[in-house]
Amino acid sequence: MTSNIIMKSDSDRNLFGTIIRQETKTGFLNLSDLQLAYNRQAEINGWSNKPYHNLLFTEQNMERIYYLAKEQGFIFSSFLEFMERVENETPAKLLKKIGMYKQTGARQTNTVWGHPSIFVLLAMEMNPMFYAKVVMWLTDELIINRIEAGNFYKALSQSISKWTPDGNQYITLAKALNHIIFRKHEPGIRNMASSKELKQLEDLEKQMSFAIDMGYITSFEMLLTELRKIYHKK
Repeated sequence: MTSNIIMKSDSDRNLFGTIIRQETKTGFLNLSDLQLAYNRQAEINGWSNKPYHNLLFTEQNMERIYYLAKEQGFIFSSFLEFMERVENETPAKLLKKIGMYKQTGARQTNTVWGHPSIFVLLAMEMNPMFYAKVVMWLTDELIINRIEAGNFYKALSQSISKWTPDGNQYITLAKALNHIIFRKHEPGIRNMASSKELKQLEDLEKQMSFAIDMGYITSFEMLLTELRKIYHKK
C-alpha cells in the first residue's frame, strides 16, 4: 500500500454524524473533522466552544506530546531541548517537522491532520463524554483490517510475480477480488469498505497466496479459475 488513501467509509468512520477521514499510509486522522464532530455535539449539549488549535498548543499539551513523540520514536532529544524548539519554532511548525501534524489543501479545501495520539489528546481536552465516545470509536477494527488486507495483497502480488511479465495481471487480480467481495469493481471501492468486507478480503487474499506458495495453484489462469468458482458460490 504505497499510496496514501483517505479512508471515509460511512459505516465505520462515523463519529457523532461526522465522517472522520483517515490516511492509510500515515494513520493520520483529520483534526478538522474532529472539530466539526465536537461542534455539533457542543451545540446539542450546551458545551463551550473549544477550537482544537487553542487546546493543542498549550505548554501543558506540548509537554504531553513530547512524551508521546519520544515513546513512538518521532524524536530523541531531551525534554528541555524540545521545549526550547517549541518556543523558537512555534508548536505547529515543530509538530510538522517531527511528522505528527500537517495541513493540506488551500483556502476552501484546507484541512488539518494529526497523529492518532494527538487526535485522542484533543478529544480528552474537549469534553469527557466526547472523549469516551472517541476512544470507543477508535477501538474498532477498521484500520487494523485495512492494513492487514493491504499486507496480504502485497503477499499475494508477490506470489503471482512470476506470472506477471507486463504487470497487467495485477490489475486483473484486483478486479477479480473486488468482484468477489463487493460484487462489482470501480475506482476507490475499497476506500468505502466496511470492516466486515475488509476482513473477508484479507481472508481471501491469505487463502490464495497460501495455495500458490504451496503449489496447489500453478498458473495465473488457474488462479482466476479458482476465483471464478468462489465468485459463483457466493
